[in-house]
Amino acid sequence: MIDRYLQELVKELDLTPPSPPDEQKRYHVNLGKLSITLKYLDPGFYYFSQIAPLPSYKREELFILLMKANFLGQGTGGGTLGLMEDETFLTLSLGLPYEINYKAFRETLEEFVNFVEYWQNEIGKHKAEALK
Repeated sequence: MIDRYLQELVKELDLTPPSPPDEQKRYHVNLGKLSITLKYLDPGFYYFSQIAPLPSYKREELFILLMKANFLGQGTGGGTLGLMEDETFLTLSLGLPYEINYKAFRETLEEFVNFVEYWQNEIGKHKAEALK
């Protein structure tokens, strides 16, 4: 199913086709400067993206902001902000544990990308404020 949806998305948005899935059956899709990882959950989908390197300045304030955003998915569109295992990158992930049609797939992916971009901007603002 994800193959079909990705083919349609590539055609619709005139994207470079993604590479075949990796050994964990994850697809890596490049949308401009963003790299999104997609996986079919059977049923549902999982979206994942690195947002930005984790700033070393005023981390406590940033973590409070991120925890508030994660609360009930208010600032993440139902996704979860987190960190890579080595704590160097901020990430966003979203699990949709139910079947969706292509239109819902495209819309949820678009919303996910919008939240990744939003948080990239917020991290940039945080860095700028912290360095003042």
